[in-house]
Amino acid sequence: MSHQTFWKPEKKVKEKKSYSSLGQRKKSKKTIPDWKKDIFAHHQSRPSRADRAEFPLEVISELIDETQGLCQCGCGRKSTQTHHVMPRGRSGRGVKTNAMRVCDTCHDRIQTNEEELQGWISTYSMIHGPRFWFDEQDWEEFNRKQAAQERLEAQKQERLESIKPVMELLATAAGRSLKSKEIRLLESMDTKQMSVFSVMISDALNNYSRPAPSYGYGERFED
Repeated sequence: MSHQTFWKPEKKVKEKKSYSSLGQRKKSKKTIPDWKKDIFAHHQSRPSRADRAEFPLEVISELIDETQGLCQCGCGRKSTQTHHVMPRGRSGRGVKTNAMRVCDTCHDRIQTNEEELQGWISTYSMIHGPRFWFDEQDWEEFNRKQAAQERLEAQKQERLESIKPVMELLATAAGRSLKSKEIRLLESMDTKQMSVFSVMISDALNNYSRPAPSYGYGERFED
């Protein structure tokens, strides 16, 4: 009998898996859809912390003109550097209200003398107001937090006003003012719970204040 050769499917060469230097399998990068690319193209990222600490050239130029190129420490030497009154390491930004033109000698002294540094910070606070080192982004974040805090305070005050009748009722029944933890307990109740609690307390006080029936000698009463 003659030998017959059967057809065999062609072997597919498997793609080799790539691994990192740590022996972990590298993940293939996903392709970004066109609609996402369009969003990314119009997205403007905010400046980095380092960029926000740099003084713009126009700010430096204005300071040089205003100080006539002299050191603002009053030493009489020519200014060579623009000093961050609130150091950049403490979130001091590159804004004009945080800038001070100084010479090399004074700059080195201020940076190594915390007492003198705090003195200039106090001086600039009086001249330009608190948070004189803030830039526009700082003020946006600060105002947003302030607005959120004011909303919380308003909600808290509104909540206190809503539970005030119950607080007065409990204080009258107890014969004393309520403690902080008792007020916090009332504040933790929602509107429905507070309504049920208020009715329950009112009924309890009304029943407590109602005089008990009295009976004469020999009188009968139904149990």
